[in-house]
This record gives sequence, structure tokens and C-alpha cells, in this order.
Amino acid sequence: MDASKNSKFEIRNSKSDHATPPFEWRVYADATCAGLALLIPLPFVDLAFEVLFRRRIPQSIARARGSVLAPGVRRGLGRAVEAPGTLRGCLSMLAKALLYIVKRIWRKIIYVLAVRDAVTALTRYWHRASLIDHMVRAGHLEPGADTGLAADVFARVLREIDPSPLRETARQTVANVHHVVRLLAGARRLGAAAVTRELGRILGSHWETAEASLAATAERYNRAYRAELELRAADDLVGGAASGTMAR
Repeated sequence: MDASKNSKFEIRNSKSDHATPPFEWRVYADATCAGLALLIPLPFVDLAFEVLFRRRIPQSIARARGSVLAPGVRRGLGRAVEAPGTLRGCLSMLAKALLYIVKRIWRKIIYVLAVRDAVTALTRYWHRASLIDHMVRAGHLEPGADTGLAADVFARVLREIDPSPLRETARQTVANVHHVVRLLAGARRLGAAAVTRELGRILGSHWETAEASLAATAERYNRAYRAELELRAADDLVGGAASGTMAR
């Protein structure tokens, strides 16, 4: 990477240091629907709704911020970020499907476990949405930016976050959900922000607590992003020095 490109990345990175912006429900609406999907008492239907809203998060946030994401960037940020399993001990696809069905049915029977899953998912999806919003505002997803670097750091940070400060707000949100299938079907058709506006007031009323947790996630991303830039710059210097030595 030459000096001019390195400078451009540093400028882009410096834009990401501003504070978390004022609360904007459109940023968190699809993320909330993705988390609430775990309350649906039907295996595979819950998964289908979760994947649908998870994939919609990046584009919804970009639209709210007046930005446009490339299709590849949108797809990358819409994927699950759980750490991949090892080859040893991995179940076959059929066994995984059967395990999934048994687990889901059991958790729907014991509804308290489904609620716990939804609370955990909500906190993680809120962090996901906040971090994508942070990346959009920082310019890390614009054409010409190293979106691959940003996406790699994004996935790593999401696997490391502590979502516990948002659990109480997530519990209150889940407790206020009725007829979840009808709610999510409406959100799919009419737009998540419009249909779930009442739920948005719960997060908004606890924004001071949420903001501190989300800002900590953004700062973790900033540190990881800078560290990766510095590592690449150091590699470039070493590679340049080696090339110069060989030329002599």
C-alpha cells in the first residue's frame, strides 16, 4: 500500500471517533425484529424471519443515514458471525437439522427458554445495528474504502462483545410483544420501523444506559481497525525494504 492510500485510510479511520449519535429507531427496528423472531413457536419459521430481518439491517441503516452500500458489502454484513466449528465432531447436515428441530420444539414448550434466547438475541442484534451504523457514518463502507477490512473487524468485534448491559431493556421489550408472528409479518410487509414504533420507545427511554454499552462496542471496533491498519502498514514497510534489497 503506498503512502497516499495509507493516508486515506487514516483519514477514514479518524472519522469514526465521534460519539454515538442521538437515538434513531430506524437503525434498530430490523435488528429488534430479528431478535424477536426467536419467540415464534414454529421451527424454521423463526429461523426464516430471523435471517430475513438480519439481512435487512445493513440496507435499512444505510438508507436512514442517506448512504448506499454495494451489494457485496450488504450481503457480508448480513451474515451470521458465530465462530465456525471445527471439522472434528461436526454433525452431518441431517443431524444438525434434526438437532435444530428438537432444540426449537423443546424451547417453545419451555417458553421461558425461548424468552431467554430472544433477550440474548435482541442485545446482540442491537449491538450489530449500532456497529453497522458506526461504520456507515465513519465512511468505512463507502466505495473506495477497504470494506473487506471493515467487515473482518466487524465480525471479530461482534464475537467479543458483552451484551449484558442491555439485557434489562431487552427483557422489557420482549415482555411488551404480543402476537409475534403477526407483528413480524407486518414488519416484513410494511417496514420494521413503522410497525415496531411502540417497542422503539422502550429502547429510547433507556438510551442513556444503552448508549454507553454501544459506544464501548464502537470503541472496541476503532481500536481493532487501527491495529489492523498499523499491521498492514508495517507489512508494507517490510515488503518495501525487502524489494529494495533485492533490487540492489
